[in-house]
Amino acid sequence: MTDNSQADVSKAAKRAALLKFQELSEIAAKQDLDESQIAQFNKANRFDTNFDVVMGSRYIEVGPRKVTLRVEITAEHLQPWGITHGGLLAALAESAGSVASYLAAGAEPAVMGTSNHTDFLRPSAKGDVIVSTATPEHLGRSTHLWRIEHKLEATGKLVALTQLKTAVVPNLKPKQ
Repeated sequence: MTDNSQADVSKAAKRAALLKFQELSEIAAKQDLDESQIAQFNKANRFDTNFDVVMGSRYIEVGPRKVTLRVEITAEHLQPWGITHGGLLAALAESAGSVASYLAAGAEPAVMGTSNHTDFLRPSAKGDVIVSTATPEHLGRSTHLWRIEHKLEATGKLVALTQLKTAVVPNLKPKQ
């Protein structure tokens, strides 16, 4: 296969993954995805490198009013003294809240974070699993406010709490 034909296959595969992600998002804007659909959602979201891939997060609940993802803390997620870097938790909130906002807006207009306020309540460390759940506080026409709770999967204890404000931007289209 030539370099050009490999690039064409890669573009076609990426396009197919984006279409699948969009198809599943349109379903999730109306109802909770089942386990099979969530597996497809994760696969489509992981086709190309994005920040969810870099963080190692996976969606475990996807629906019109609740999005949950999880990540196992690895050495790459730590501050020099061995606790989870706060930026990871803020980024998990951005991912969960932005997807939740996109679904709540009907999976058509783009959304983008405008404010991320994360309070860190207790440390976590390598091997811990963090579960981040986004639920709406306010769903307006042009802005949404999300509450994202980050909990230790093993104990259910709250590690951090985020308020994420998003803007609904109808004319913003993803780059292909």
